[in-house]
Amino acid sequence: MKQVRIFLIFLLALAVFSGSALGWTPVTITDDSGFESIIESQPETIVSLAPTNTEIIFALGLGDKVVGVTEYCNYPEEALTKPKMGGYSTINVEKIVAANPDIIFANPKNGQENIDSLRQLGYKVIVIQSDSVAGTYDAIRMIGTCTGTTTEADSIISDMQTRIQAITDKLTDITVRPTVMHAMSVESFWVSGNNTFQNELITLAGGTNAFSDVDGWGVVTLEKLLTTDPEIILVDSGSKMGTIGENTLQKAFLTEPQLSGITAVKNNAVYVMDSDTFDRGGPRIVISLEQLAQILHPEIFGEYAEPGSTAASPGFGTVLIIAGLIGGLFVCRRI
Repeated sequence: MKQVRIFLIFLLALAVFSGSALGWTPVTITDDSGFESIIESQPETIVSLAPTNTEIIFALGLGDKVVGVTEYCNYPEEALTKPKMGGYSTINVEKIVAANPDIIFANPKNGQENIDSLRQLGYKVIVIQSDSVAGTYDAIRMIGTCTGTTTEADSIISDMQTRIQAITDKLTDITVRPTVMHAMSVESFWVSGNNTFQNELITLAGGTNAFSDVDGWGVVTLEKLLTTDPEIILVDSGSKMGTIGENTLQKAFLTEPQLSGITAVKNNAVYVMDSDTFDRGGPRIVISLEQLAQILHPEIFGEYAEPGSTAASPGFGTVLIIAGLIGGLFVCRRI
């Protein structure tokens, strides 16, 4: 009887320490670069090479498994404590090798040469590019599938879809869609055109992209800006402008004499958007969408709370205050 008890205890211990491996069914993943990988066992250690991936990984409850992130991975706060694997396009392969992760979630902007090097060293590298709302859902599903957290992934997606639907349902009967410019620079007028994440969010929030005739991100002339005359201007803030200040672009648009005749400037309708939520294809895009809906349609969603304000939103509860300093506007806008 004693031997039987010992054997049962041994089996129980084996189940506790090896349960994830025993219960794992290998999955085949085709990532966003078209590369096919087989995940033979549930990953226990993870390296993330893009802020968007990092946000998703933590949202899935996998923060304890993260052994490396990039220098730009600033959310959630716990990500700041993780070992840094270099920059974004300048990842440090040697540091990644030292971390020896079971799986690496990468982005095309990490550089194909770096990605190939890691694969040649035997690492599982899953390339993810979430450049639309649907792409964000796909990214969450893919990371969830790779890590055995599909239930958590489905829950996150369901919550996002519910919140987005709550916005679009209220916009069904609107007759006015304000024209909106999303600007990432005031010197050369970098704007978000068609086929961009920001264009999709502007449309979902009940607006019209003033520069939808621009394909992707591009530079427009001063003459085109004055002729287009947007009713609302959105400018980026974020996490990587150091001490320059999060309202730098906003102030530049409002004080530049050449722009004083633009409707948005005349009406003081130049708003700061946190690029860490507005430009990253992660779960927090819903926050920016809710804020943008307030900016474009305050008659439906309540007044938008400017950064530093504590105003409440009757449509969505207390507005999350835009945090952090202005981010590397063009370089990091989609990561």
